[in-house]
Amino acid sequence: MFRPRAFVLFAFTAVEVAAGPAHARSHRTNARTGKLMPAFGELVKAKKRGDRSALGRLGDRMGPARLAQAIGGADGRVAEAALAAVPLARGGVVLVGAIADQLAAADPGRAAAAAAALGSLLDGAVPSALEDWDVPPDLVARACGGLRALAVRKEAALPARLAALDAMLASVPSCGADVDWGALSRDPAGDIRRAAVLVAAAGRGRAATLREAVGDGDPSVRAAAVAADCRVEGRVGPNGKEARPAPAALAAARTMAAAPATPAADAVEMLDCLAAGGTPGDRALLDELRRGPASPLRDRAVELGDLAGPRSKANE
Repeated sequence: MFRPRAFVLFAFTAVEVAAGPAHARSHRTNARTGKLMPAFGELVKAKKRGDRSALGRLGDRMGPARLAQAIGGADGRVAEAALAAVPLARGGVVLVGAIADQLAAADPGRAAAAAAALGSLLDGAVPSALEDWDVPPDLVARACGGLRALAVRKEAALPARLAALDAMLASVPSCGADVDWGALSRDPAGDIRRAAVLVAAAGRGRAATLREAVGDGDPSVRAAAVAADCRVEGRVGPNGKEARPAPAALAAARTMAAAPATPAADAVEMLDCLAAGGTPGDRALLDELRRGPASPLRDRAVELGDLAGPRSKANE
């Protein structure tokens, strides 16, 4: 009669013994709190689901030291998941140095993920974050320099270079916008030249860069340059006065704004040039767009008409 019970007890004990090592392999105890830390596999699953809340919670529970271990580890999937979690975790900004080291990774996915993480950490959304967490300025400089180096490295994978340029644009508050336009303007990839235009438009060499890029042979690069030069915010000088767009940008906007091949986001910005030009032809084109089908282009044309109304009455 006791054999079944003995068998069940033996089976239960065997399950416990079998499960024990797997559990130990997948979790680690936090030396400070004594609590089990999540396994790296949980990070990978959260990233695969696109669950930002879970990534943030897991990152908080792991802490910077364990996240740094994951970022520098051999498993690329774990590294990319940890890089996605760092900007969402408390104090993740302290890892900018460890993340910068991954910009030179041979794996383009890891390098792109590192660039994206730096863009999120250095975007200035919390202006005091670097100071609050005592991040050394040399680490920030190394991260910014690493993004610039990846962007101009022609042998690097295109997605990683584009991620670096996107991160440079996002991190302007921390890194500035010193992009090597001289090198990138000759890059064979139009996508790289276009992304570089967007970064350069926020920098000190804006006028010269946009003037050159307006003449680029790639329509998408030219559209980005024209849109950037037309944007009202970019034409406001240090004295707060609005400057007129460059003649080349104004001429290009008149032919490109309503062209079907022009990217919609660029065309919307180009309408600011037409409003600034103010010729009968410019006004006629804006009126035509206001009567067109519903679109962001029509909405911006209507908005510009509403803004011009009060000015026109004031001048009467």
